[in-house]
Amino acid sequence: MRLLVHAFLFAVAVSAAMAAEMPPSQTVPWEQIRSVPMAGGLRAFWDVGGGDRDFNREQAARHGFEIVDLLGTYSDYPGRQKENISNFLKENRVNPWRKPDYFERIIKRNIASAGGKGAIFVHDIEFGFEEDIGKAWADEEARKASGAKTEKQFAEAYYREWATWFSLPCLWAKEQWPHEPVGIYGPQPFRRDYWGIAGKSAQQIDGTHARDADLWEHIDRFVDFYIASVYVFYDDPGSVYYIASNIEENVARTRRYGSKPLYAYEWLRYHDSNKKLAGQELAPYQVEAMAVLPYFTGARGLVLWGWEPKRKGQYYERLQLFMNSLGRVSDLSAKIAKAELVVDEPAHLLWKEKRPLVRRLRVAAGEWIVMAVNPWQAEDARSSVRVNCDGQPVELSIEGRHTEIYHIESGRVLRLQAAP
Repeated sequence: MRLLVHAFLFAVAVSAAMAAEMPPSQTVPWEQIRSVPMAGGLRAFWDVGGGDRDFNREQAARHGFEIVDLLGTYSDYPGRQKENISNFLKENRVNPWRKPDYFERIIKRNIASAGGKGAIFVHDIEFGFEEDIGKAWADEEARKASGAKTEKQFAEAYYREWATWFSLPCLWAKEQWPHEPVGIYGPQPFRRDYWGIAGKSAQQIDGTHARDADLWEHIDRFVDFYIASVYVFYDDPGSVYYIASNIEENVARTRRYGSKPLYAYEWLRYHDSNKKLAGQELAPYQVEAMAVLPYFTGARGLVLWGWEPKRKGQYYERLQLFMNSLGRVSDLSAKIAKAELVVDEPAHLLWKEKRPLVRRLRVAAGEWIVMAVNPWQAEDARSSVRVNCDGQPVELSIEGRHTEIYHIESGRVLRLQAAP
C-alpha cells in the first residue's frame, strides 16, 4: 500500500545523472523574479541544493524565502558510509530493539554539523519496516526483546519502539539547537498517497492509512511542525487533487494532537519514480497550483526542495511562474493567515467526480478570499463556479487550467493575476 519513496541519497544520485544529460534550461535570473515575503505567520522555505548552492540560498532569502537545515540523518559521509544506519536497516526490518552501537554517535555528530543556520531543522529519515504484526511477532528475537506476552501487547510495543528511530534524532536536535524548530521528512500522520486516494471513499482511505497513526502517536510530541510530502508524479489533472488531498488528510489527522503548523514539501520537477518524466519540470498549470494550494488546504507554508548538482545560477525555468503565483498569497498573507478555512467537500471527492477544486477563506464579515481551479478543462476553455459568501452567491470564472484567486470584499470582486 505504500507508494515508492526514494531515499534522499538515491534521489541525489539519480538527479545528478539526469542533470548531466539534460540540455541547458532557459531560466530567468533572480533579478527578474518577484519577491514573496510572508506575513501573519505564513511561511515559504527554500531547501534546494547543488551547484551554486550558497548563491541560490542567498538569492532565495532576499526574495522572501526562509532557509531549511536539512539533514540526511542516518548518513556517514566522513566515514564513507561504513556506519550508515540506513545500510544497517536493510538487514533489519522486524526488530526495532536492535539498533547499531553507533546509532546515537553518528546522529549526534550529523546534527552538530548540519544545524544552527536555518529557520527550521528537518530530519530526512526514510526506511521501511515490516508492518504485518503477525510476521513481526513470529520473529523470535523481536518477540523476546519486546517483553510482550501477547501479540496485542507486542503490536503496541513494536510501533512505540520503531518510533524511537525517528523521535530520538528530534530530541537530540532540540538539545543541540534549542532555538531551531524540528520536524521529520519521512513518516507522516497520513503517509503520502496517490492511488490510495484516487476514487476511494473516506472509509477506504482511513483503512489504508491506519498504521500511520500507530506509528505517529509515539512521534508527535517530539516535533514542532508537520510535513506533507506532495512531490508530483504525473502530468495529469489529478495531481492537483493529490496535492490538496494529502495536505488536507494530514491536517485533519494532526488536529487530535494540537495546532502545530504543517508545511508542504514540493519539487518543481516530476518525481524520479516516473521514469518517463523524471527530471522534467512540472507543467505550468501544476506549478501555478502547487504554489498556492497549501495555503488554501490547511498548511501554514510550503518548502521548495530540489537537488541540482550540475547546474549553475538560477536553476528552474518555472521558478518565475511559481513565484508569480505564490506572490498572490504573499500579497494577501496577512489576511490569509487569520482567515477561517471553509471546506465544503473533501478534495478526494471532487477528484473522484472530476469537479473544480474550490476553497474559501473567510477573513471577516463580508470579506472572503477564494481559490478555484478546474484542471480538467482545456487551456483555452472558460467555466464558472458559484460560491456562497455570507449568504450571497458569487459567480467566479476559471480561465483554462489556471488556479484563480479572488478577493471579495463588500460586494467587490477582484481577480488576482498570477502572470506578469
